[in-house]
Amino acid sequence: MEISISDEKENKLFGRKEISFTATYSGSKTPSKEEIKQEICKKLSLHPELTTVIKVTQAFGRNSSEVLVRSYSKKETMERLERQPKKDAKAAQAAAPAPAPKAAAPAKAEEKKEAPKEEKKEEAK
Repeated sequence: MEISISDEKENKLFGRKEISFTATYSGSKTPSKEEIKQEICKKLSLHPELTTVIKVTQAFGRNSSEVLVRSYSKKETMERLERQPKKDAKAAQAAAPAPAPKAAAPAKAEEKKEAPKEEKKEEAK
């Protein structure tokens, strides 16, 4: 895979580098985000845990893609700003303990159901 960097910005407000580049590759399929991340981390000496591939755009029939990558300086900043993939979010939610259900609420509902009584009305002839 050949990488040619088109734009590299230092975003000091968010503590990250935003890198745009063109990845040219040979083969039949577009490389995965993970493969692209490994290649750019090797080329620019970035830490893989602090780097995320935001977008990979490919034109039909071409062996090249436009890629946007963000590399953070701190892990805390990255966790706060980047979205968590749905798979990871579901796993984290399943690992968290479920809140205990309230037992007092159903007892009150049963009392209300028993309370209404029908009154018989006499018919006038």
